[in-house]
Amino acid sequence: MSSKLNEYEAALQESREQFRTDPVVFPLFAPDVDDRLFARWMLRWSAHGIHMTHDVERWIAGAGEACGNLGMDKLAKALKAHSRAEAGHDTMMVDDVIAISDWWLRTYGEPVDGEGLLAAPALASAGFYARLHEQVITGPTPFAQLAIEYEIERLSVTIGPDLMTTCERVFGANTSCYSFLAEHVELDAGHTAFNQRQLGGILDERPEELTTMVETGRAALASYAAFMAECAQLAKGDLEPEPVPA
Repeated sequence: MSSKLNEYEAALQESREQFRTDPVVFPLFAPDVDDRLFARWMLRWSAHGIHMTHDVERWIAGAGEACGNLGMDKLAKALKAHSRAEAGHDTMMVDDVIAISDWWLRTYGEPVDGEGLLAAPALASAGFYARLHEQVITGPTPFAQLAIEYEIERLSVTIGPDLMTTCERVFGANTSCYSFLAEHVELDAGHTAFNQRQLGGILDERPEELTTMVETGRAALASYAAFMAECAQLAKGDLEPEPVPA
């Protein structure tokens, strides 16, 4: 690992720990998290997550195109190839929403308006996350997209297994309720290694961009933590009893 990549990793440790220990997000990782709360969080995370995943292929390809315009042809080619692996992942989240809605009805006898959730506008945190991508790929350092991808896909490796364990406990054999998560836990180890290699290569070539990479990685983690927390707050609200009319 290059010295600059080591510096990047060290600089991100605090932000990664803050993500893990966020007071709203942390309970989701607990092995004894309430089944109903976790299921409703998965429902919200999947439904609102389509706004986080729908444009991932375009964002990565766009970063590749912009890097090509800067003469970074090797990175441009690598990013464009990598982007194709992200195509259509939002449809997996749609399928998960339908499956969780059906599971909830069978398990608790309560209907869930999954279609309504899917039709809802993007959450504020999802909008911030999307704008971060757009600002990076249209800005002067489009290669900073690597920092976003590295930090977000790395989550599948670090927190994904804990979430998978809880999914298996809560949903049992209903693996269709968490197909997006399951696939990313399986595949993102390779994606994370790819992003780390490319990020290290950029920092070797352009060590002066360390600050930009660190700031971008921190922003990605902060926005994704905000998204998870917003979904958790909405899930808690979903479980609150409706007020009795006076």
